[in-house]
Amino acid sequence: MKRDVNRIITAVNVAMNATHLPPIQGDYSLGYLYGTVKMHKTGNPLRPIISQTPAPTHTLAKRLSKILTPYTPSKFCLTSSMELLEKIQDSPGDSTMAALYVESLFTNVPVDETIDIILEKVYRNPDMQPPNIPEESLKTLLDICMKRAPFTTHGGQMFIQKDGVAMGSPLGVLFANFYMGTVEERVFSQH
Repeated sequence: MKRDVNRIITAVNVAMNATHLPPIQGDYSLGYLYGTVKMHKTGNPLRPIISQTPAPTHTLAKRLSKILTPYTPSKFCLTSSMELLEKIQDSPGDSTMAALYVESLFTNVPVDETIDIILEKVYRNPDMQPPNIPEESLKTLLDICMKRAPFTTHGGQMFIQKDGVAMGSPLGVLFANFYMGTVEERVFSQH
């Protein structure tokens, strides 16, 4: 994995004539699975969290998240509770307010579809210049960070998450926000 990722990172950095993405160096270990109890749910199920901190792609995933965050669709998002109060106060009496809730959002985010969404929002955005990373390289790096990052369980078994995003991944929130922002755009543009 390190060799594959470093080959792509080197090509991107050479094309940009700068060190834009940090190469993977040093020793790493697998991410690890742990859980927190959902006290507010019946039966107190566990919320699975995969810590990718010790994984070789963790620093890269953090850097990609920072690069991609400005492209996140946010037309229907509020940034604070104060903004919500202002919207309520300024809205006419016959207004309708809607909120979308997705049960187990992170584990239900389709990774391949979200990568396509990210590429569309980043490289075909009329309002912002794309980052200086070739589209195919970004697609491959996102795929590696999200679908080829192995982790272990408490019992020592090794797994790779193929779909859905993990809490604990630096790209988890970004993927959830891109996916939900796009769903909101589709739903609210029709109503």
